[in-house]
Amino acid sequence: MDATTVSEIQAIAEAARAQEEGARKLAERAERLLTLITKQAANSPETADLKRADGRLTEAGVAAVNAAFDSGATVTEVSKQFGIHVSAASNRRTIWLAHKATSLKA
Repeated sequence: MDATTVSEIQAIAEAARAQEEGARKLAERAERLLTLITKQAANSPETADLKRADGRLTEAGVAAVNAAFDSGATVTEVSKQFGIHVSAASNRRTIWLAHKATSLKA
């Protein structure tokens, strides 16, 4: 077999491994989100215990949002899932990232 063919086969194998890794990560993310949703459903009616009467997140709501970010959820996904404005979700993500960075340093 010539070097070009061997090189192409190696490239195909590497691409397949990368796709396999991506699929594994996507499956893990979906499983974490399902776990989060299941926990929320068990503690619901809807997200009543996650938000105060004024619409702001309770401590449980903040913890749930943080768990969603831990599982890989995007700002938009968190916004929709918890019924909060995108800017509020973005702010929570900024706080979550800062806390996560601080935790890793400790």
